[in-house]
Amino acid sequence: MEEKYIRHPLFGTSFKNWIRIITSNGGIDRGFYLKAVFITISIIAFSPARILFKIFYGNKIKNNKIEKDPIFIIGHWRSGTTYLHELICMDPNIAYVSLWDTLLPDSFLILDPIKEILSTFLPSTRPMDQIKVQIDGPYEEEAALSTLIPWSYFHCFIFPKNAKKQFENSVLFKSLSDKEIKEWKETYLSFLKAVSYENKNKRLIIKSPANTARIKILLDLFPDAYYIFIHRNPYNVYFSTMKMRKNVLNQYALQSTTEKEINEHVIENYVQLMKEYFKQKNNISKNHLIEISYDEMVKNPLETLEQIYTKFDLKGFKEAKPYFEKYLKENKEYKTNKYSFDKKIIKTIRDKWSFTIEKWGYKPPE
Repeated sequence: MEEKYIRHPLFGTSFKNWIRIITSNGGIDRGFYLKAVFITISIIAFSPARILFKIFYGNKIKNNKIEKDPIFIIGHWRSGTTYLHELICMDPNIAYVSLWDTLLPDSFLILDPIKEILSTFLPSTRPMDQIKVQIDGPYEEEAALSTLIPWSYFHCFIFPKNAKKQFENSVLFKSLSDKEIKEWKETYLSFLKAVSYENKNKRLIIKSPANTARIKILLDLFPDAYYIFIHRNPYNVYFSTMKMRKNVLNQYALQSTTEKEINEHVIENYVQLMKEYFKQKNNISKNHLIEISYDEMVKNPLETLEQIYTKFDLKGFKEAKPYFEKYLKENKEYKTNKYSFDKKIIKTIRDKWSFTIEKWGYKPPE
């Protein structure tokens, strides 16, 4: 069976959530039924594991406390969040959400013995940038949310016809009731507690671009959390995001869409996300937020990491430095994607995203 059926974010969802997200997003289009059948089969197959997970770990996770304030990596998609996440997670004193955790977020502890078997079904690289996929490697918890509740940014990829509303609900919380927001918070916290329990309560470092617009919500859960915001040239962000969305839609979508709709979503979502960040970031304590640029991080990665550790008064930079250097050496041949720049698109980006282009002094590509 093709990878796009086997590796799907809803692979580990529950029947209840499956029905909720289908009905709330307008159903599944003809031509995508095979994916839906596979998801349904996987739901049935893993149902016993979900029950056992609750029996053996439910109370342990509920009573677990996240003792160390987590660190959130935020910034628009394709701004370097993954690179920073993978690099800083080389620190052995740091814990993170792994790909395995997100595949089966309500049963991963029970199913750990078959993890290696399931890993053979994963693609070798990510569809958007050819970064190597590792089942125990750092991943964004947004994938876990897509299997647990109806409000996750990942649902924009799965139900693109409803992407506008899904973004507003799952990222901006625009139309959610107080009860639904409470469910989102409780689900998010419970999952992070499970990951913390798995990692013996080491400090968690969490990466999700969607969290860039959720600062107020996150502060309700973690009042003293730390935030690393990373920004990149918006022109490069646009082209990289367009490529990412097309590739991921090919893998995950259960509905059809057009390139025009994808383009509209990318342009609009950037504006919404970044404006919310600028509005909400003042709620973060001054010593708990650092803003860095992608270009500077790529140019001076170790200096950037040391700056982060110093700003947040984190211990262990010198001990972790050899692990950072090893990662940088192993990935020194990695090259970012190259794009052809259309003048009409360049003008659109300049017009729509000028508020960040001017703020950070970015230039259009030559």
